[in-house]
Amino acid sequence: MKQLILVCLLAAGLLSCADYGKKVKIEGTKAEIYYKGDGVTEADAKKVGDFLKTNFITSDKAASMQLTKEGDAFTVRFVYDKAMYDSVKGIDEEFKLIAAKISKDVFDGKKVNIALANDAFEDFKTIPFDEAVAKSLDAPPPSSDNASSSKEGFDHDTAGGVTFYWKGITDDESKTIADYIVKNGSFSGGAAEIYMTKDGERYVLRFPVTETAGKDPSYLSKVEEVAQQIKENVFASTPYTFIVMDVQGTTIKSWEY
Repeated sequence: MKQLILVCLLAAGLLSCADYGKKVKIEGTKAEIYYKGDGVTEADAKKVGDFLKTNFITSDKAASMQLTKEGDAFTVRFVYDKAMYDSVKGIDEEFKLIAAKISKDVFDGKKVNIALANDAFEDFKTIPFDEAVAKSLDAPPPSSDNASSSKEGFDHDTAGGVTFYWKGITDDESKTIADYIVKNGSFSGGAAEIYMTKDGERYVLRFPVTETAGKDPSYLSKVEEVAQQIKENVFASTPYTFIVMDVQGTTIKSWEY
């Protein structure tokens, strides 16, 4: 889950003698982002920092990033815990979503690669920009009896790095659900979307994922844990279904409570 990305970020104990580029503090956080090389500006770094503050990093966690560019493609580099990276499945897919969101929201569709590095900004993993993941951001929400095949008719809001869509339930109901999911933190820090509808007395939450994530039993097991936590904390005495779907709306896995 995306919370695993956050806990693996490291504050860079960067050597002062090394040239990591010019540094920008991300306002309101303990994080910093360096920018280096031709074609990368302070304004670019600030925009990436603002995006990460809203969608990824937390105000109380120190973290170090670097923005570079080669040709037409940007690279966002994170100082990261390699041991944790090696032990957790599914993180690449989450970073691909983050890269796709940065591409769309910050750089007008230009490619954004992700690099994970040690505290000297030496890469141990590169995650190339994924065109399919980028296209999935513009895909319509999954369809059902209570959800249209487009975002039309859905109210929406973003909190804690998650975009919530709701239809057929009240704003107060949607807020109660969203508040807990944000507090839980499992879907924060990326490009997650949650669609909230109602079928009779049963609440239905839908969570679109990439093809790779949908085929990863470990990832789905973690989603099931969170689905159960939502049941216990939001829908303790109310029928509720959590559905994992692909971006075309096909059910991959569902749990009814």
